[in-house]
Amino acid sequence: MQAAIAILVAVIIVISGAYAYFGLIGNGEIKEDIPEKEIDDRISPLTNQAIFLEIHRIRKKGIIDVMMNSGSDIIDKLPIKNVDILKILDGFRPGIGWDEKPSYYYIATLDGYEWGGRDTYTAWDTKYMNQEIFRNVEEEQSTAEVEFKIIENVKEKKLFRTNVNKKEMENFKVVYDFRTGRWTGGDSFNDSDGYGHYDGANYEIWFSLYQTSADRDTIPWWVEVNVLGTDPEIDDSKLDPDNDGIPTEWEWKWGYDPFVSDNHTILDPDLDGLQNVEEYYMAEWLANPYHTEMYIETDYMEKTPKKLFKRDGWDGWEHVFYEESQQMLIERFSEHGYTIHIDDGIMGSGGDMLPFGRGNGAYQQEAGVVAGFYNNNFADERKGIFRYVVIAYGGGWCHPQDSNHYYDCMCVPHNLNFFKNQLDGALTERTKRIGQAVQIIHELGHSLGMLYKHCGGVDNSSAKAGNPSDYPWLDYVSCMNYDYFRQRVFDYSDGSNGKYDADDWSALDFTFFQIPSEEMEGTGA
Repeated sequence: MQAAIAILVAVIIVISGAYAYFGLIGNGEIKEDIPEKEIDDRISPLTNQAIFLEIHRIRKKGIIDVMMNSGSDIIDKLPIKNVDILKILDGFRPGIGWDEKPSYYYIATLDGYEWGGRDTYTAWDTKYMNQEIFRNVEEEQSTAEVEFKIIENVKEKKLFRTNVNKKEMENFKVVYDFRTGRWTGGDSFNDSDGYGHYDGANYEIWFSLYQTSADRDTIPWWVEVNVLGTDPEIDDSKLDPDNDGIPTEWEWKWGYDPFVSDNHTILDPDLDGLQNVEEYYMAEWLANPYHTEMYIETDYMEKTPKKLFKRDGWDGWEHVFYEESQQMLIERFSEHGYTIHIDDGIMGSGGDMLPFGRGNGAYQQEAGVVAGFYNNNFADERKGIFRYVVIAYGGGWCHPQDSNHYYDCMCVPHNLNFFKNQLDGALTERTKRIGQAVQIIHELGHSLGMLYKHCGGVDNSSAKAGNPSDYPWLDYVSCMNYDYFRQRVFDYSDGSNGKYDADDWSALDFTFFQIPSEEMEGTGA
């Protein structure tokens, strides 16, 4: 018996040894195992080694608080309890400091070298500046530390003079790996706020890091030779070995296998309505397939003529998307982890001047005027990526403009009567900007799925009418509710205000603008 057991053990050992040396292929045949390829651990044999830092965009936070600072609190002390009257009175307050731009610059330290070209930016948002700096490093160096600081010129008023002090507002570090081309630290691959996007307490910063390479793509030599098996002397930003429509460079950057075909026409890992082919198309404008984003293109109607002796709307108002309104919108969504990009001409397509029109039906939903702009001024290749916003004399809707029935087009009114009557007297330069931001976030809400089926308080004017038990939408403290819209409430609701409130923020559907809808704006099917 013991002899039999010994023989069995010997057989198992022999078989185990065979499996350690041989491998099985799909048809069951045994073949000799191919030895693992030896790692070539060189880092940059074909070119001098350097690290590049590209600053794409910097945005200063805090504009909503600045815009809502109405100044003198005398009105707040008046014995008036009517909210509507107080909001009208607030509309006459000019505000303090809302028209002052922040002033700041950055300091970048690459591998111990502090870059000294410190431009001062006087803006809430630098937009897409794409400023590049680089640092030569030791050959075959494996890592480099990159530090980034934002220094703000802070004004402090003392008696009869104003001092300007330099204050460090942000500071983060990352460590760049020359083998993989990835970095870790204050920002890292697939972190919660997006790769190459640092979301600090006071500023947001979008950036890229890469290194010199002989083929001028962003894939390091070490990765090409040891991981991908591609040619480090051929530019992989133009090659697509798996024929899935996306080149190797983009797929490597975002963690896809460039030799395994993926259906990038339907993949949308961040559920923002931009499929991967669209994310790739928008890469120049910081699109990230793992971070929820919204792109807006905006055009403007020509200025309304000024006619002194005509009462009905010849107000001479310009139709613009105020910078402050844009930044308020960007910030409100940023607070919830979403990024908004606005093309008012900076991306090369928005900012068209549209012919003036007014009167009954000129810019209404089914009049056909905006449909003409939608078809002629809003490029087909942008449909399904961008939402289209027209700032006009009239309007006030988000409504499909072609047979696809997508909620991707909205027309926002910008005239004296509307701001006076529908936005509780938003007639100062500050409150006009707040009023415009309220209008646009309301219409965007429709493009994000907030129609009647979401909540009966959407586009409902009964919040203050009659008995609250009969009209429960008083609980729905959202800009989607017409009564709170009129009070210039610049926010969606979070569902915490009572039995009949709705959690707008949790219900947002960023894909809704690509889905044919049978429901009309706020009125049910």
